Amino acid sequence: ITKKCFRDERYTLNALLREPWSEYPINRITPNVIGSYRDKQLKTVSGSSVNRRLDVVSTVFTQCKKEWGYPVSNPVLSIRRPKKAEPRNRRFTDAELNLLIKGNRTSEVMRSLIQIALETGMRKSECIGILPEHLKDKTLFIPIAKTKPRTIPLSKQAVELIKNAPLPFNVKADYVNKQFAKLCKHYKIKDAKFHDIRHQSLSNLMVKNNLSVGETMVISGHSDPRMLLKVYNNLKVEDTAKKLN
Repeated sequence: ITKKCFRDERYTLNALLREPWSEYPINRITPNVIGSYRDKQLKTVSGSSVNRRLDVVSTVFTQCKKEWGYPVSNPVLSIRRPKKAEPRNRRFTDAELNLLIKGNRTSEVMRSLIQIALETGMRKSECIGILPEHLKDKTLFIPIAKTKPRTIPLSKQAVELIKNAPLPFNVKADYVNKQFAKLCKHYKIKDAKFHDIRHQSLSNLMVKNNLSVGETMVISGHSDPRMLLKVYNNLKVEDTAKKLN
């Protein structure tokens, strides 16, 4: 329970307990057993989701071997991992954003979260966790991020949005996901997730503010530039196409 993702892992472990092989002695859980589990899961969920579940299984075997001294092999290391799905590249139109932000179905909390995410590029969990004392002049301290705490620079509009937001939000990630899905269904916005707003925001920072990949990393909190480089390259392709035409 000291892990940040313990709620997600608890959900995965409870699901694993419903698998027939969870009753086996640990030395009988072979690569063939885990391979069959992988194949069954791939029929209903994406490769990325299956990999996250396999990570939990792998952690169990690592704990058993390294910490508890059981002479077992990790079967997850002997199977082929599913390919990760291509990163989403969903962009919202101005009309869609106008509906999400100004529509009559959008609550004050959801409106603030959408606007802050769009202006700052923060992750959903980071937006939810904002407190008034985290705002210092034109910077925002994020105590709980994906990897480590960080401080990000803010635009004037972002500062105003945070000052006027109904803080603390007192909502959970699941609530935001469900509410966003309901809004999209009501406004007839297809194939959209709250996390897509972050991608759009980072793209806007590169295009409208002309920020480099390195400068955008300071805001986004990415530890690896490869994801942002892919976004940057996609934008350059679009820009080049416009110039050609």
